[in-house]
Order: sequence, then C-alpha cells, then structure tokens
Amino acid sequence: MNAIIVFKYLVCIALVVGILLAPSWLARKGGKDKYNMLIIRISSWLFGWTGVGWLYALWLAVRK
Repeated sequence: MNAIIVFKYLVCIALVVGILLAPSWLARKGGKDKYNMLIIRISSWLFGWTGVGWLYALWLAVRK
C-alpha cells in the first residue's frame, strides 16, 4: 500500500517539475539564442512558483 502512495507522489513531483520547466523547453525548441534562453530559464526557476513569473517566462519563450 505504501508503494502506491510513494508512486503517486513521484508522479505528482514529475508533473510539477515538467510544468515548471516547460518555458525552457519551449525556448529551446523555438530556437532562441543563448541570452534569451538564459533569461527564460532564470525567470522560470526563480519566479516560476508565483504563477505570474511562470506566465512571463512562458510568454518570453513563445514570442517571436
């Protein structure tokens, strides 16, 4: 029974980390230069937990 609970928490942690790192992944796939990717990663890592910072990083990642 405890293994199922541990697995559930591991899946939840993986989803949260994947969502937080999505702007960085999108920036890489979008072909951003190194400076813009650095700004996106820093804003995603430092301010991603606020929601507003994550949306800002996502906006930076997908804009042309």
